[in-house]
Amino acid sequence: MATYKFLNNNQMQSIPVANIFIDKYMPSANATFVKVYLYGLRQCFSNNNQIENKQIAAALNILESDVVNAWLYWESVGVVRLIRQKSGQSSEFDIEFVDLTVVPEVKNNKTSRIVLDTRPNYTPEEISIYIEQDDSIRYLYNTAQEKLGKILSSSDIKILYSFYDWLRLPVEVIVMLLEYCISINKKSMRYIEKVAISWADEGINSIDKAEQYLMKLEQRNSMLHEIKKCLGISDRPLTDIEENYITDWTEKMKFSTDLIKMAYELTVLNTGKLAFPYLNTILVSWYERGVKTVEAAKADAEQHKQNAKEKYNKTTTSKSTGKNNKFINFTQRKYDFQELERLVLQKRINNLKESR
Repeated sequence: MATYKFLNNNQMQSIPVANIFIDKYMPSANATFVKVYLYGLRQCFSNNNQIENKQIAAALNILESDVVNAWLYWESVGVVRLIRQKSGQSSEFDIEFVDLTVVPEVKNNKTSRIVLDTRPNYTPEEISIYIEQDDSIRYLYNTAQEKLGKILSSSDIKILYSFYDWLRLPVEVIVMLLEYCISINKKSMRYIEKVAISWADEGINSIDKAEQYLMKLEQRNSMLHEIKKCLGISDRPLTDIEENYITDWTEKMKFSTDLIKMAYELTVLNTGKLAFPYLNTILVSWYERGVKTVEAAKADAEQHKQNAKEKYNKTTTSKSTGKNNKFINFTQRKYDFQELERLVLQKRINNLKESR
């Protein structure tokens, strides 16, 4: 087991580095970024306030773009504040080091690479140096060209390198990302960049995480295909709204394909067509009442049918026997037809007498 002892106790020859920086921020940062931070902190405590990025790059034997990327990264996690110059250039800024000992730690704080103003703008010379000096970058470049089946443009190369340098994705993960995009027939580097940013935000930064993500994605796509088949959709892709409905039914409500199919059949029976809002109403109703099996759904549907029938019968009976029915209080009259004939005959005799 290794032990550590600090022999020189002359504090005038040291700079303070907050424990929270070492415990929280340093482990997840790129080693070059850590070097830039420590070097800048040392210059700050030495009152060397006029040092430029190119001087830091020369002192640390790194590229100036690495220095700029480091400050942008430390700004994104709240370790420094960058005060932009009026020139408008993204690399022109003053740096303020945050006192991490008085900054309250924010729990569950997810750092997103998208908060950065722009993707770094690498020069062709920088890219050439990386490809020549780094075997892994050269492998990534050659593999991308082979899988995409084309010669990468200078813009494509910059975007591809940014996955490694800006998004901090390992080369192996980037290759898996390329293979996934190609498998869904998406070969545009702009589209691939969106997927890369999404992976970085989700923390998909290892082969294991990428494999788990792709497996889960494959299961989801298989489920969507099965639901499409149950709903009779074969001539078009699902819309985003339809996918959201299905995701709620399968992932939130945990309904089986058989239950969704039954709800679909009830929807068509009652509306004559596939209507996602109506179908959703049925499934939400089942979810709220704890209906989880086909048998329970059938019993629920039968009970609903019986309740509707009883309601209809009750309404019909009420209309036919209600107090406002004008025929209810009608009293039938009984007539004496012999008496009527006598009265008519008497009237005729009286008329004859008067005519005389």
